[in-house]
Amino acid sequence: MKNYFKHFRIIFIVVAVMLVIFIGIKVANGTLGGYKRTNNNAPAERVYDYADKLTDEQENKLRALIAQKENEIGCDIVLVTIADPSIDSDYAMMNYADDFYDDNQYGYDVPWGDGALYLDNWARDVDPLADNYCWFSTCGRVERKYSTSDINWLIEDVCRTVNSDPYGAYVTYVNSLSRTMSGKDDGFPESFIWAAAIFITVVYIICNVINNKGKKTTKSDTYISRVPHFHDRRDIFLTKHTTTRHIQRSSGGGGGGGGHHISSGGHSHGGGGGRH
Repeated sequence: MKNYFKHFRIIFIVVAVMLVIFIGIKVANGTLGGYKRTNNNAPAERVYDYADKLTDEQENKLRALIAQKENEIGCDIVLVTIADPSIDSDYAMMNYADDFYDDNQYGYDVPWGDGALYLDNWARDVDPLADNYCWFSTCGRVERKYSTSDINWLIEDVCRTVNSDPYGAYVTYVNSLSRTMSGKDDGFPESFIWAAAIFITVVYIICNVINNKGKKTTKSDTYISRVPHFHDRRDIFLTKHTTTRHIQRSSGGGGGGGGHHISSGGHSHGGGGGRH
């Protein structure tokens, strides 16, 4: 039994390491048991369709999706649609979105904490010459996670289909935010980790089998009944030489915080806008 475990020790080590990585990812992402909401000041509503772009059924489906994703990522997810031609700039959209978030004290963990709000202004429905603006406001962990490029990608994904399918575009907003905050857009999904573990294990087994096929079964003392013993043991000190090297350490920092600013209410936000 002891030799059996010794033979497959690498397999056990690989599996153990993968399990540790898997649990670490789950803990970091908050998906091991889900998040627990600790802010009770914010309203329960998440979908404010003042522009009337969604049916009642679509609003309810969106609320259900948002509730599921909020529990997975521990962030408030808010959608607001309006139709106001007077809000005709990125700056005005930013202020409206930030103030809406702040006034309602959104944040999954604390008021003005972890969460995001997508504001869509369908001004052209009121004034044919107006532009339809949108703004993605971030706060807390979402602000720290989202870089300027991340914000731009989300807005482009939503705006790509919003004019023809508002509901589908807003589902894209919720799912895209969920993927980014859960780490599934970071390039190394959990399936990749498990595939790598299986690949390493299979390669080890194959190499081990090949090596064992060509390994000699006899040693120099196989047919010697008595191994000679040498009693003269001496340690001879020859020389001492020590080499030291300086290892340069990286001092780079993390990204995120795209569009960082302080709202009129004095709270930290990030974000970016676009048109459609």
